[in-house]
Amino acid sequence: MSDRKFAVIMPRRVLSCWFFGLLFLAACSEQPVKNKTQLEVRPQASTRKAKPAEPPRSYRMTDNQNSLHLLDADTRLQAGDSQAAQKALDKINAEQLSPELFSKYKLLQAQVALSMGDAEQALKKLEGVRPAILTDADQIAYYQSMAFVHALLGDVLPSVRARLKLGRLLQKPEQQKQNIVAILDALSVLPLETLSGPSPIVDELSGWMALAKILKQRNVAGFDTAGQIQQWRQMFPGHPANADYLQAYLNPPPAVQQATQEPEQPAQPPTPGATIAVLLPSSGSYASAAKAIREGLTVAHRLAASAAPQMPLKYYDSEKDDIANVYRQAVSDGAKQVIGPLVKEQIQSLVQSTELTIPVLALNHVENLSKTNLYQFGLSPIDDAEQLVLKAKRDGQQNAVLLTPDTNQGQRVRHYLMSAWQAAGGAVVGVESYDPKQHDFAAIVKTLLSPSVSVNGQKQSLALFVSASPELARELAPQLKYSQSSELSVYAMPNIYSGRQNPVRDSELGNINFCDLPWVFADAYTGPLSQQAVQNTWQGLSDSQVKLVALGIDAYNIIGQLPQLAGGPYAGATGRLSLNNENRITRKLVCAQFRSGVPVASGFIE
Repeated sequence: MSDRKFAVIMPRRVLSCWFFGLLFLAACSEQPVKNKTQLEVRPQASTRKAKPAEPPRSYRMTDNQNSLHLLDADTRLQAGDSQAAQKALDKINAEQLSPELFSKYKLLQAQVALSMGDAEQALKKLEGVRPAILTDADQIAYYQSMAFVHALLGDVLPSVRARLKLGRLLQKPEQQKQNIVAILDALSVLPLETLSGPSPIVDELSGWMALAKILKQRNVAGFDTAGQIQQWRQMFPGHPANADYLQAYLNPPPAVQQATQEPEQPAQPPTPGATIAVLLPSSGSYASAAKAIREGLTVAHRLAASAAPQMPLKYYDSEKDDIANVYRQAVSDGAKQVIGPLVKEQIQSLVQSTELTIPVLALNHVENLSKTNLYQFGLSPIDDAEQLVLKAKRDGQQNAVLLTPDTNQGQRVRHYLMSAWQAAGGAVVGVESYDPKQHDFAAIVKTLLSPSVSVNGQKQSLALFVSASPELARELAPQLKYSQSSELSVYAMPNIYSGRQNPVRDSELGNINFCDLPWVFADAYTGPLSQQAVQNTWQGLSDSQVKLVALGIDAYNIIGQLPQLAGGPYAGATGRLSLNNENRITRKLVCAQFRSGVPVASGFIE
């Protein structure tokens, strides 16, 4: 293999998930790239002539069926449905396209091929694109795709060259920063002899390679990093990675470095026979949830194992025996870490019946339960309620009413919402529950919203906290709308959204606010296993299972770094994760609002 290819070449399907999620979201993301510090980057001076204002996509919309099919393909691709995008592209007569639309057509074909992990086919399609005639947005997509293709094929320098061109198009400092980090990450895998090779001209790429060579050696004993950096600055005075960026990269503030660092699995080969035991039910009422979690664990393990040796996952059926016996068997088999159990009763039984000699990451939360080596991590409604309350308080709300289902879970959610709201200084002026089997909420809504009318008949500002499934919310929302005014704001628990966009059915949800996993919003989570990147994993699951895939992804990624979470948050698929003093992993969520049936994320609530 050429020394200019990646030192470790990953399986194609895993790489497609990794790079597609990373590269196609990087340009629009405001989240930090993992394992890197927050860096200050000054916008690069552009030598390109300013273009007049243009639409975000390169369509010249007429009554042309080809243009409509292109728009349909683009929309479906952005939604993560590659198969539907390909069907739309198949309807296009390429010979009838203008040069601009033909380039757009080829770009979309390449993106579909990339989403399916076919780098060779994607490269062939990209060769038919004329980037100079694309809009700025599509040029960004083109160079992102080109960088990804070459990275997938193991060709480092062509990938970096594409990123250099991409950098000249990016406008936001955050986007430039992420691109710079990606360049250095790519070059860091090259051996020193390649980075030291003679360059016929002193250009931007040679500057990057010289810098990567220095950074690759900066932890070597006796290496004069400061002196080498000074010489590099003199040789490349106008380089994009000079000045503030480089200073911040070399000397990150400790607090920032800690907050943005993402835990990694150990790079050293695992001890022979060592495993990660996974205790999940393969039968019973929790089997479907366990299946989704297993999917997330598996895809995360495959990705990690493609880059470095990992302990294998060994699954144990938590329903076949007493959970303490299952745990002891796993330890006897060589387990060094345990993920699970999932069922609350089993977590409690395990803690009460045996000593935990190795770390256990339970995938649920039992209140007032603690023990050495026990960590609890789940999609807890405690976090959901606290984040939703924080959103409402940031919106200036003071008075609230609560509407939750008349079930055991509904009662718990009501308790969490009420406790969080009152702790934040809010006043609860009404509480109602409903039968999940009913469809007419008119009487409940009328009673619940009566506090929004003052004694003089003028409506007052009121927050409505509601917990409802997507199906029930679609029936409740029109009845709320009938009574709703600008003084009423609706805040829903995340069970209102399954994680699958359904604009037609969700069009009735109006401007309902909710807070949910970053993973379900394309622009909020930039990890390699984004929802779009692993769509083949969750598309066949039920709505209730989709988000549990993200739980599995995070569970695997943090199992080896649990104590470190107490020192700073981890940017996970399920939220910004931290470890509290009870060894429960808490989550910060991304808030959003339904607009025309589509959730539009506004970001984390700080």
